[in-house]
Order: sequence, then structure tokens, then C-alpha cells
Amino acid sequence: MKKRKKLKSAVLVSSLIGASLFYNHEHTYKPEYQIINYEESDAFATYSLGSIYIGDMSYISSLHNLLPTDILVIDERDSDDPNLKIIASYKIDDKDIRDEIIEVLEVYELMYPSKWNRSLKSMRLEWFVHNLLHDFNYKLDHTTDVDFNNEDEQKFDKEVIRKLLKL
Repeated sequence: MKKRKKLKSAVLVSSLIGASLFYNHEHTYKPEYQIINYEESDAFATYSLGSIYIGDMSYISSLHNLLPTDILVIDERDSDDPNLKIIASYKIDDKDIRDEIIEVLEVYELMYPSKWNRSLKSMRLEWFVHNLLHDFNYKLDHTTDVDFNNEDEQKFDKEVIRKLLKL
């Protein structure tokens, strides 16, 4: 009986992986973010669902009247392991919205250069993995927010996994 269950599970997993490899759907990504002039707003940018605020912990803590869809990013790029931390990242489950936010982080780094160095591809995979683990209630203290620190670049720079997940 156990062998039969394991075989069914293996067939199901193999089928899902195989289907994902051959499934090709038309999808056009149209980012809708805009960088804002700081004189006009406290936000660094807007995206499809709201505003993106980036700053140190004291700045983020000082913000009021935020919308539930606003994104808060703690800038820890001057630490020993440079990092941009997205608070409550598990709430963003749409791939295109995650991509918009990640692209805003790249623009932020271009405008205010630092030693922070993460690739789009690795950040996409890391955020996906964080959300997946959060959905399974795994280590919620680690998976509620996503930390894009430099040390994790190699850990999430996995081409095969990205292709399987179409990230």
C-alpha cells in the first residue's frame, strides 16, 4: 500500500514538472511603476497597487496613513551584508507585481549606489521561495519578509529552478 502511494505521488510530481516544462502561455509583462520626485511625496515610487517607501528603520517607522497595498522597504545597504528588506513580502503573490517592485529596487540602487549587489533573477527566485514557504507556515519569522542581502545571491542564482518555475 505504501509503495502504491509513493508511486502515485512520484507520478503526480513528475507530471506537474513535465507539464510546466511544455506549457507555454502568452503573457506580456507591462511594468507600471514610476519613480517620484521626493519633493512631491514621501514615497520613492508608485507601482500598480500603491506606493513604495524605501528608507532606514526609523524612516519606515515614522510613516503614517499608509494603504494596505503600500510596500515598505528597509534600506540596510550600509551593513556588513548589504540588504534591502521588503516588509510583509508574503502578501505579494503576483509575479508581475513582484517584478515591478524588484525593478524599483534596481532603479533605487542606480540612483543611490552602494555595495548592494543582487541580480533580478536571484531576487525573483528568492521571493517566490519565501512566499511558498510562508504558504506552508514554514519558519514564519524568516519567510514573512524577504531579505535581498548580498550573501544570498549565490544561493538563489539557480537557472534550472527558475526555468522550471518560469520565473
